[in-house]
Amino acid sequence: MKRRHMLSFLLSIVIIMTLVVGCGGSEAPADSDDGGEDTEATDSGPVNLDLATMKMGSSWYSYGSVLSELITKELPEGSRVNIIPESGAGANPTLISDGTFPMGLSMNQASSWAYEGKFIFEKPLENLRGLVGYLDTYFYAAVMTKSFGYTDLADVAKDKAPMRVSTGPAGSTGEVATRLIFEYYGFDYDDIISWGGKVEHNDNNTTVELFKDGQADFHMHNVTAGHAALTELAASTDVVFLEFPDELIDDYVEKYGFSREVMPADTFRGQPEAINSMGLTTSLITNTDMSDDIAYAITKAIVENPEAMHKAHAALKRFTPEDAWKPDGLGIPLHPGAEAYYREAGLLK
Repeated sequence: MKRRHMLSFLLSIVIIMTLVVGCGGSEAPADSDDGGEDTEATDSGPVNLDLATMKMGSSWYSYGSVLSELITKELPEGSRVNIIPESGAGANPTLISDGTFPMGLSMNQASSWAYEGKFIFEKPLENLRGLVGYLDTYFYAAVMTKSFGYTDLADVAKDKAPMRVSTGPAGSTGEVATRLIFEYYGFDYDDIISWGGKVEHNDNNTTVELFKDGQADFHMHNVTAGHAALTELAASTDVVFLEFPDELIDDYVEKYGFSREVMPADTFRGQPEAINSMGLTTSLITNTDMSDDIAYAITKAIVENPEAMHKAHAALKRFTPEDAWKPDGLGIPLHPGAEAYYREAGLLK
């Protein structure tokens, strides 16, 4: 056990030092400096839990603040929940499955892919379990700069236009969805490069800066209302929001587990009308190693405080106790401890 905790501690130090260097010397958050992952708690003993989110500045990192506060109050006295800035839905299921972190945020779709071993996941991660689902609604938003002169990817493909694409890290849900969208229109990254364009894999902040500097034409990502990066991008650059055809949406909902969504008008600057899109939802997941009592406490802490969730972030206004347990919002089976809470609360019968 000592060796396990030492490895967990060293891993957390590596993550923090990487962030310090990558952010030009900015300080790592005080709540991510302790890499505890003890989930074998008793009612009388405090626990130290890591919560894997996403990079600092992301919506998920913001979610971590309210989640950690609520969860800590429900755990034994002296417990702590550390917000860990991780790689998001493309990596969190794997890191939770292998025990690197005891819990974290994921997308329902990514969790389902991970559980079944599809697409970006090489093997089934069958030990994943759900705690709380339908925290929010994510829309897939695709934007092009007005200066690029196109408003439809079909025309880009027809003209073989040298489009400069800034997409997410390879394997992230936004990047995978970008590839799938391009596939629908009959081209891929290699085609874009052959047309004289370029494809770069960047974090959100870098993408925003590229658009500001006139160095990128297209970006697509899964975003919430109030998403910090896209809000800044749309506020600082004249962009056009693309609308996906119904045929594409219907096809990809069936094939890939997306949900049909409508992004309300004026969700972002430059988007005066509602846009038909595809969507996802965030969930809190764990693995089968988490004890039932801790899973119960975590679930109870969140489900019984919807008002606190709604106040914490605009996107979390989607959350309701009635939807939190539903399979389509989780993509994976419920943890037995979470299931016990939902049944006791009368939400799951």
